[in-house]
Amino acid sequence: MKNSFLPLSMRIVLPGYLLISLVLCPSIFCAEISIFSGGEIDTWGQGFSYLGIDITEPMGKGFALSARVTPNYLTYKYRSGNRLIRAHSPGGYAVGGIKFSWDKATLGLFGGTEYRYTNLTPDVRSADVRGSTLAGLVQGELYYQLLRATDLSLFGSYSGTDGFFYEKVKLKRQITNLNYKEPNNIHIGIEQFYGRNPDFNMIGGGPFLEFYHIPWKLSFALRFGYKHDSNFGNGAYGGIELFKRF
Repeated sequence: MKNSFLPLSMRIVLPGYLLISLVLCPSIFCAEISIFSGGEIDTWGQGFSYLGIDITEPMGKGFALSARVTPNYLTYKYRSGNRLIRAHSPGGYAVGGIKFSWDKATLGLFGGTEYRYTNLTPDVRSADVRGSTLAGLVQGELYYQLLRATDLSLFGSYSGTDGFFYEKVKLKRQITNLNYKEPNNIHIGIEQFYGRNPDFNMIGGGPFLEFYHIPWKLSFALRFGYKHDSNFGNGAYGGIELFKRF
């Protein structure tokens, strides 16, 4: 595949979004822009890292258009016969969609494309995922305020690259600065995740700690916990997350 991911994704997802934005809101500053990044690694040396941007254009009360571009890097291992295969897979995705907002909830629905270039060591020419791949991707997310200072979030995705389904549920509680007189909040929470395709499945979960600086609209989270996958059994994982809204 000769085309790079970002130009291809821009052509697929963003032109319609930008046209609507220019017609209904001539200034780019009408849009809400945020960046998000993070990384995770487990005890088997498998990991995932990403850096993305989200542009959301409010279109009316409780309704917005949104586009995201997220380069990422995936590493994983599996067994093929008696050989241990290591996969390094840079890639990314671009999606566009809609967001609905109510008093205590926000729902987002997205669709787009995912590109990956997967390098296998040692090489397995018969592997289903190898070299350049381009496939459809759908995502959904829900944020809901259960109680004062207590939030629930759900995320799900399906990638046509290898038929991979992934879901994550997070429950978060603010434990400091409940009167919002100070610039910093601290949250604690717990998360659960599950992923599978026809050849693989994993499940895990654990606690996380999040710091939020109100003036900068900046959050930083530390994550760790238990993970089980069908290739290597029981283990642990750790990760970080960063979010900044402009």
